[in-house]
Amino acid sequence: MFVLEEMRDVSLLSHRRHFKLIENTNYMKNIPDIPKEILDASSRGKLIIFVGAGVSRIIGCPSWREFAEKYLKDLLEKKIINYYEFSHLQNEEPRKLLSICLKIYKEYNLIPPKTGDILKADEIKLIKYPIYDDLYSFNAIYLTTNYDEYLDKTANKAYRDFISRQESSNEARDPIDSKRDYRIVSAKDDLLVSELKNRTIIHFHGSAENESDLVVTIVDYMNHYVKDSKPAVLLEEVFKSYTVLFVGYGLEEYEILEFMINKASVVPEVIQHYMLYPVFKTESQLLKFQETYYADLGIKLIPYPKDEHGYEQLSTVINEWAKQIGPIARPQMYYDKIKLIDEVI
Repeated sequence: MFVLEEMRDVSLLSHRRHFKLIENTNYMKNIPDIPKEILDASSRGKLIIFVGAGVSRIIGCPSWREFAEKYLKDLLEKKIINYYEFSHLQNEEPRKLLSICLKIYKEYNLIPPKTGDILKADEIKLIKYPIYDDLYSFNAIYLTTNYDEYLDKTANKAYRDFISRQESSNEARDPIDSKRDYRIVSAKDDLLVSELKNRTIIHFHGSAENESDLVVTIVDYMNHYVKDSKPAVLLEEVFKSYTVLFVGYGLEEYEILEFMINKASVVPEVIQHYMLYPVFKTESQLLKFQETYYADLGIKLIPYPKDEHGYEQLSTVINEWAKQIGPIARPQMYYDKIKLIDEVI
């Protein structure tokens, strides 16, 4: 009798633990709340959106691994490498693989495939997931480690639409919106603190439009982030003085993300940077480990579930957030701009 009672108690305890696990894993909202700090930063022109490859993947662009393997397959097809070499190199980390491939192209005096041709989106997905339209409607400052130009195209279209509306309407206009300046920056010499303005897009590692300026190989990265270089100074200002939201950063980009943060040498005492983080609801314990790790880098994770829609859920999150962030976004105050200019001088 005692044994039966004990077994019943153990079974009850097991059910309670199971119920508690379900409780803990279901707390995650499909659309997470926007932290107050992000809303506040947006209203002061101090919000920077860091756009990663996960955003482009939603519209059908290749991942970093797929991008690197395009080069590798091209070398195989050209019979520069054999299948044995191909199968072994295929397992290398994407950025290392890109470095090796570009070295081989140079050695054989060959031109690699055009980056713009590789980074093509799926036309159907472009329509189905207007994530770049929604992101740009945040009216924030944009830094991206992507080479593709889909965010640029969105900015160009938004500007044309604005001009068209302005010309066909006699309604009173918001003074804040009366001059929708925007710039697209990709050259290393143009990576300046003074470019940190609303609607500006900064390609931190270059753009497919200018192949020669791309930061691709390991050596490129080391040279790009040398101490006191324009990219290093810009990055330090970003992490020191702005609120950053990382969007579309996955496992393949964590290495470069950590590299950038370490090069900036700025970890604020109070967390002011955030990352939208896809996770399965049952991974609550794993999420805690990640939260602890990124907290040390000054980044707070904002989890959203990928159980139902996979990584495409990010598009829905961005769409809903845009409705709240876009209307309150404002450019930096005049005295902030003067402060920026003084610091640069």
